[in-house]
Amino acid sequence: MAELTPVQDFYKDKTVFITGASGFMGKVLLEKLLYSCVALKEVIIIIRPKRGKTPETRLEEMFKLPIFQRIKEERPHVLEKVTIYQGDVTFESLGLSGENLKYIVDKTNVVFHLAATLKLEGNLKDAIDMNLSGTRRTLNLAKEMKNLEAFVHVSTAFCNCDQEVMYEKIYDFPHRPEDLMRLAEWMDVKTLDAITPDLLKPHPNTYTYSKRLAELLVRDHYDRLPVIVARPSIGKCLCPKIFHTHTKTYETNGAKCLQTKS
Repeated sequence: MAELTPVQDFYKDKTVFITGASGFMGKVLLEKLLYSCVALKEVIIIIRPKRGKTPETRLEEMFKLPIFQRIKEERPHVLEKVTIYQGDVTFESLGLSGENLKYIVDKTNVVFHLAATLKLEGNLKDAIDMNLSGTRRTLNLAKEMKNLEAFVHVSTAFCNCDQEVMYEKIYDFPHRPEDLMRLAEWMDVKTLDAITPDLLKPHPNTYTYSKRLAELLVRDHYDRLPVIVARPSIGKCLCPKIFHTHTKTYETNGAKCLQTKS
């Protein structure tokens, strides 16, 4: 067997828990972990039912996509390392309970939190619930994990659009995440929509605004959890045969994140 790279060695015998595995970045991450880190022990993902399809059906359909082609051709056995549970970050404990919840708490070594709504012009209440409160719920679950080594929060390079040059730091913002989560809980959608334009400034949309607040929330857990913030920018295709169609939508959405209201 070839010598493991430092990254492969880190993931050897590790159990990885991923939220948002069915999304664009989630699929890329899942495929890369399975293909390149074959010595990892297990990847646990949560998927919610959608459009009448069960999580299991959605996973089966996902594995039929071109992005997983090289795994099916070269290393089909690694797909058996994926464990799927029904879950949703808009619920406390991510909708998990009983043995499923206990298993994740007991076994997880690394968390990748990618679940988010990318609806750039979606209402603020939904964006806060998914992108901010969803992050809080995932952090709360991570606090219970007995063998956690890393919590990776996947943010976006566009969440600090008021910075001409963005460094590897978390930028302060006048709004406190806790205040916005409380506001979204008690205020109705119509009233919140009315004040959204003033709240968002200088952000062009609810997506970048809610993701910025989520970064602050993760930062405030630095003293309790091994947190990391990753900021992807616009996705580009490096392997045309497999990923070309997979990147088109993300490139378009990434460009929209840069738009201003003018």
